Formats: sequence, structure tokens, C-alpha cells
Amino acid sequence: MLRTFTLAIVAALGLAGAAQAQHAPSLNRQDCAGIWKEIGLPKAASGVTGHTTVVCHLGYITGHNDARKGPNWVVERLTPSLTEGDATREGRTFHEDKLLPDKAQAKPADYDDNGFNFDQGHNAPAADFSGNQKFLDDTFFLSNSVPQIGLGFNRSIWRALENQMRNLVGSNHGVLYVITGSVWQESKPIKITGDVCGTKLVLPTVQPVSICPENHHKKDVKCSAGVAVPAAMFKVVYDPVMQNAFAVLMENESHTGRYKKTAPYIEAHRVGIATIEDLTGLRFFSALSARKRNQIRSNCVTVKRH
Repeated sequence: MLRTFTLAIVAALGLAGAAQAQHAPSLNRQDCAGIWKEIGLPKAASGVTGHTTVVCHLGYITGHNDARKGPNWVVERLTPSLTEGDATREGRTFHEDKLLPDKAQAKPADYDDNGFNFDQGHNAPAADFSGNQKFLDDTFFLSNSVPQIGLGFNRSIWRALENQMRNLVGSNHGVLYVITGSVWQESKPIKITGDVCGTKLVLPTVQPVSICPENHHKKDVKCSAGVAVPAAMFKVVYDPVMQNAFAVLMENESHTGRYKKTAPYIEAHRVGIATIEDLTGLRFFSALSARKRNQIRSNCVTVKRH
């Protein structure tokens, strides 16, 4: 009886969180406070510059990097009522987000027939909203997308990680907060050392560094205002019941032939939250106490599978 009552509360909380996003898309972050209020929005560390436009959508909120034309971060509050269902992405295509400044908007033409194996890679995946067709449709804004290597990454190991997160939501966790974002490229590969989990990675330089209609099939043509290609993608996942978090960082390149089983390979890309913060200049969990944030930063939590 107690278990039934607890799950009923969790389901009700999930629906309440979704209901608070009904006025999206919106530039008023309070319109989707039910998605992020418990953990707070990511904030830029002191000294980090660059304009970010924050946009509420039905099931997620994005912090869009206007110069790079892609999200620095996207926050989701996932519940079984959102992740489980029969909503379909069939026939859906990406389009520009008109709430962004004109010069900050990625366009479908930036991606179309780019010739570099780049997908329009969701940050908040469409399948995370299989329980609500309107929410799923709302993921197809280019403010929720970055160029991701398709074969060998977006369509394989990254998809496996996304599936793993949805399975967690349905395994009596009830609610999970998932923050997905980019580590932007530097002029040289980025070496990860000193991570609290002991993970060592090298984040690549990816060519071209940005995409636009002018450089499709022509890597040597530079875009004057293209869509930036990230070096890597991350997920930071917070369990509000256990009050802990884990992070996964994966290179934006083909991983084909590097693994036989997905779970150990994903675990090998586990990093500390502090590593993601150092790479991105973001600070997560602004609504939590300083003590809890420091605890999360200093711990290495196993990537949960169930």
C-alpha cells in the first residue's frame, strides 16, 4: 500500500512539472520553472563571457549559445509519464527557433546535405517524450541541436546512453534531472587529466569547426557565422531521491569498433561533475546548498543502469 501511494505521488509530481511548461516556447524561464526549480539552472562561472539566450520549451529548457548557434546546456525533468508511450517522431523535421535573435538562429540549410556525416543531434532527445506527442514535437527546434557525428556516435553509442537514461526513469527512480550539453572545440585536442574518477580522455578537434551552406562538402571553406561543431557531448544526471549525480563525457567522433558491450564503454566515459564544470565554465545545481554542491563535485558516482 505504501509503495502504491509513493508511486502515485511521484506520478502526480511528474504531471505537475509538465503542466508548468504549458506556456512554452517562451523567453520567460518561470514559465517552465517546474522543470528546473528544484536543482536550479546552470550558471556561467565568474569571468566566463558570451551571450546565452534561455528558452523554455514544453519538456525542457535550453541555454543557447548565440555566438555558436547551439545550446551550451539543456535541462530536462524526466518522469515515466513523459518517457513511456507511443508518440512518434515520424515526419518531424528540425526548424529554427524564432525566439532567438535573428543572427543566433541555426537554419535547416546549415545542416542539409552537409557532406560531413553530421546529424542534427538532439540534446533533449525526442524519445524522452514518447508519452506526449506535443512535447516530442517540441524537441525539433535547432536551439535543441548541435552537429553530431551520425554514424558511430549519435546513432549508436550516444543513443545507447540516451536509452539507458530512459530505462533509469522507469526503474522506480520516478524522477531524474538530465542536463545535456557541449564541450566546445579549442585550437588543439583537449586532454582530460586529474579527473576524480581517474578517467583520461582526449577530446578531438573536429573538421570543419563549424557548418554553413557555403562549406558543405568543402572543409577548407570557413563559415563567417556557421553552426559550431562541439568536441564532445556530456550528460549530467541528478537523482533527487538519492541526492547524487553522475556525468558521462563522450567525444564527438565515430566510436565504431572500439567496444563490444555498450554499458562498460559508457562507464569508461564516466567523469566527475567538476570535470564538466571545468571544461564548460558552467556551474550546476545552483538551487542546492553549497555543501551539497561541493559533495557532488568531489564524488565519483557509477553510471546507473537500473
